[in-house]
This record gives sequence, C-alpha cells and structure tokens, in this order.
Amino acid sequence: MAIIYSYPKVTSPLATDVLVLTDTTLTAGKRKNKTKSLAMSDLAAYVASSTGGITGGGTLNTIPLWTPDGFKLGDSIMVQSTTQVGVNPTIQVGTYSGPGQQTVLGAGFISTSGIGADQGSFTNITSGQTGVVTIRGNAIIGDQVTDTLIVNSTVTINNQLIDGTGSPGTAGQVLSSTGIQTEWVDPSAAITKLIPYFQLATPGGSATYTQSNNIVDFDWSGGSGTYEYILPSATAIPYRTIRFVNNSTITASDKIRITAPGTETIDGGAFYEINKPYNGCAVWSDGVQWIVIQAKA
Repeated sequence: MAIIYSYPKVTSPLATDVLVLTDTTLTAGKRKNKTKSLAMSDLAAYVASSTGGITGGGTLNTIPLWTPDGFKLGDSIMVQSTTQVGVNPTIQVGTYSGPGQQTVLGAGFISTSGIGADQGSFTNITSGQTGVVTIRGNAIIGDQVTDTLIVNSTVTINNQLIDGTGSPGTAGQVLSSTGIQTEWVDPSAAITKLIPYFQLATPGGSATYTQSNNIVDFDWSGGSGTYEYILPSATAIPYRTIRFVNNSTITASDKIRITAPGTETIDGGAFYEINKPYNGCAVWSDGVQWIVIQAKA
C-alpha cells in the first residue's frame, strides 16, 4: 500500500533547507535505494559547477554570449571597460587606441553622450593605417555651432551637396558663405576675394612660384636691377590664371621678369616684364604655354 504525504509548498527556500533524495546508484546490479539529504546551497553549487547545466568561461571586460548549444557561456565581440563600451573591432564607441579595420554604421545612430566631458570620440583609422568608414543612412556630425570637422585628406562627393538652407543648388551656382552658414548662389551674387601671396623682389634675385594663391603682390627692396620670377609649368594645372601686381616701390629702373619655365613660353617669348609703379598683368595657361590675357598700359 502506498503512503502519500502532503506538505506545504515553499516558493523561497533557504540555503539551509534540505531536500530528501533516493540514492539510485547501481552496485552489483542492484540499486541501493538509500534515502539521503541534500542542502539547497549544495544543489545551487552543483548546478553552477562544471558538471552542471551552465558552463563556460570568458575574458575580462568582455560581455558573455551563449554558445550554440545553449548550455555554455563564451566571449562575445562586445567589450566594456571603465571608459568605453563597444564592438571590437567593427564599431568602437568612446576612445579606441587599437588598430581600425572597417567601421559600418547601419540605419540608426551611435551616441557617445556621457562617456566623457567631450561627449566621447569616434576613431577608426590611426596614423599609417588604411581602412574604410561606411555610413549608411543619415549622419550628423556635431550638435553645436562651435563643433568642427577637420578633414586632412581628399574629399570626394558623388552626390548632391546640400547648403545650410537645405538646397542642393542648381547648375552653375557656387557655394558662398553668409557668415553664419553656406548657401548656393548665382556667380553674379558671389563676392570674389583674391588672397595674395606677398613676394619681396631684389635686384639680381630670382624665385620660382609654387604657391596656390592666384595673385602675387610684389614689393621691391634694394637698388635698381632685374628680378626673375619663374612661373609654374603651364602643363601642371591647365587653364590656371595668375595675376601679378606691384606697388609704388617698383620704378622704371626696377624690372620684374615673369618668366616661363624651361622651354615653355609666355606670349611666345621667354618672359614678360613689369617695370613701373602700380603695374600688373594676368597670365593664363592653355595647358602648353602661358598667355598674357590682361596688362596695364
């Protein structure tokens, strides 16, 4: 006859509570069927041990992830420290000093707020390394007028360039600053400013122009004589225009020769001469030689 016992149900057992178990070990083909007790604390230790249902290990500061069998824990690609949290090496949020490979930002955003006083930083490619940064979806760089984007390399724009008003502009327009933002405007509405390169000319001296400015302002120092100023090659930047002006320090006895380099010519000759106060000329490259397109009488 079976005896049935009924006991009150416990939902929050103590570690010192004891379970009653039956030992089913086989000895010489027979089960012992001995009654034994098991403390709840010992049961918890057994479940979490290497012989229990949850096993595995991991690396310091690496967030764990279940392995495919669903019973073991291992390293994920997510890392965390006292200063940063991120996905290594694809996406890094916060300051990252390791080598960058490829950073892919999907639709959505990464916020670094609260990581540091400077709102964190995003680093992918360090000095001497190459890599690709791909941003899919919308991206906003900076949230204040004082935020600055510095680009130390070539920029290629394959699509529309939107101005501060949200306009992509129309064919032939130029991008102009309003002092607060930028706007696409018609060329007739844009103010042209020529930033000069200042060159000191001396009698018997010479120099080669290698600057990117498109206007050169001459000053003369010393006695009378001739100063040679050699143009860049007309083939280097075809269709480039360079203006030359001078102040009152240059007189009729002071000669500045704007000289074509090598075997190239300027107006068919070796040089064009400036030799009076407040003089000037403009030269244009046709891709082969230099041509004087404007000169003061």
